[in-house]
Amino acid sequence: MSIAYFLTTDDGAFAEGLMPRLVERPEVIAASLFTPDQAEDPYVDDKAPPALMLEIDVADTDALDAVFNDAAIRASIEAAGPSAKADAFEALAFPIEGVDDPAIRTAPMSFVVRYYGPVTDEKLFVQYYLDKHPPILAEMPGIRNVFCYRPVPWSNPIQIPMSGCILGNEVVFDNLGDLNAALASEVRHRLREDYNSFPVLPGPNTHYAMQRMDFRRQAGFRPILDS
Repeated sequence: MSIAYFLTTDDGAFAEGLMPRLVERPEVIAASLFTPDQAEDPYVDDKAPPALMLEIDVADTDALDAVFNDAAIRASIEAAGPSAKADAFEALAFPIEGVDDPAIRTAPMSFVVRYYGPVTDEKLFVQYYLDKHPPILAEMPGIRNVFCYRPVPWSNPIQIPMSGCILGNEVVFDNLGDLNAALASEVRHRLREDYNSFPVLPGPNTHYAMQRMDFRRQAGFRPILDS
């Protein structure tokens, strides 16, 4: 299992200076910053994306606790402002034809989807989505990665409330043009047909195109992808 901690905020500057310290923590596998872009989706046009989304990847919740035991990191993250919300997820990568390691992001454009409660049967909703939706997503033209994110139990020792997300999804493309082409394809219509077939009516959900920059601890400190 790998754990992805996500934080969204309307304070686009709060992470300045945070990333070098994060990736120097031995528990941190990688970290990412997401900033909003504007996709052309025939079915959704969600407004007011977060100004910034932070992701921290670790091996398990014990490692996540260790990261937040670092007083400087904790203080920086708790300074994300009153709009900040967080999630701790199990990260699930799905196979894509021609992609050797679908768990490694290889491109900087992410389309980030979140589903929230309430729903009448959360377990059935999540399981149906995980069984049915990712194989269709994997057929989108130009797709590089398909991820789903399932909440995990975590003590949340910091002063950032959890968002209430019951399931996350992310698809990755080389650029905004490729994302828009995929959203204009017949696969997008098949995804909507599948959505309309969900055995449980979805609750509130959001869909945001986001440029992403990934960071790792390497020789010196540098992003591994320039968005």
